Amino acid sequence: MTKTLLIIALFGSILSAKPVDTKVMRAKDSGYSHHYSNSSHHHDTREDILSSSAEATSQISVAIFIQATSEVTSQGSHHSARLSYLDNNRVQITKDIAQAKGEHLETLLTMMELPNNPKNLKNLQENFEELIYLSHDDFLEKLKVLV
Repeated sequence: MTKTLLIIALFGSILSAKPVDTKVMRAKDSGYSHHYSNSSHHHDTREDILSSSAEATSQISVAIFIQATSEVTSQGSHHSARLSYLDNNRVQITKDIAQAKGEHLETLLTMMELPNNPKNLKNLQENFEELIYLSHDDFLEKLKVLV
């Protein structure tokens, strides 16, 4: 979901960007010669404003992209850790669900930041048959719904 929002934000900023009109300058173009004839450090206020706006927009876009990327990476690593724990301890977690108690199930619930109380454990036990046949991802999603 976060990846989708990131892509939408990135394409939104690209689509909302306005095209830049190109100008061709020739050596004998009298309209521009007086602006650039004496100094390479000539400042045009309009060009400075456009340059500043473009730079600010690009810095904001990069900052948003970095923040969104770090959030996706962080969430992805948490999800990977949960999947890895579930993969390595599925049998013990299943036993814990059947008993409505146990260290492995409690650890998984803590990793998922889900409340670990007798009512929730009993609810998981009552849905044991539905939980044991789910894939890892579906199992984690169902835990969120049940707890």
